[in-house]
Amino acid sequence: MIALCGIFSAAELVILYLSSVFQVLDLAIAFFTVIFTVVLMVEYSKKPSFAVYAVVAVLSLLIVPHKFSPLCYIFFMGFYPIIKSYFDDCPKALGYILKLLYFNGAYYVLYSIVTYFALLDDIFGVGTPMFYVTIAVGNVAFLLCDYVIGVMTALYIKVLRKKFGFERIFRK
Repeated sequence: MIALCGIFSAAELVILYLSSVFQVLDLAIAFFTVIFTVVLMVEYSKKPSFAVYAVVAVLSLLIVPHKFSPLCYIFFMGFYPIIKSYFDDCPKALGYILKLLYFNGAYYVLYSIVTYFALLDDIFGVGTPMFYVTIAVGNVAFLLCDYVIGVMTALYIKVLRKKFGFERIFRK
């Protein structure tokens, strides 16, 4: 399990490092790391997933030259698959409210960090109509990502695990 966590950490770091090459795809590149977190969550639970998240969060801030993708990983894509199961255990309406509260809180903190340190230009000032449009579009995109993470998890459990014999590889 420790070796697998090291391999997954390295793979996630390589994926995040690609954001320096493809800066337009920051969020998409951060989303690709979810694949490894889903596998760890299914096979070994939250502890190893959180360890990989912590390692990748620290190392990506130190290694990756373009910092926006690591920040997206830290606030959204790295941590969310780990806590998603808590939100899914709640009643459906409450779960969606908690998910959106998480996203909007993380978005506000990320936006504050990015504009304070001038990692990106503050194109839409807080309070402008375009700022609220980006939040609305972000909420829709986040709910879509939530759905995709759920589908990826189900696909891994029902199809890929059996087809490729992963249940034999990942013995507990």
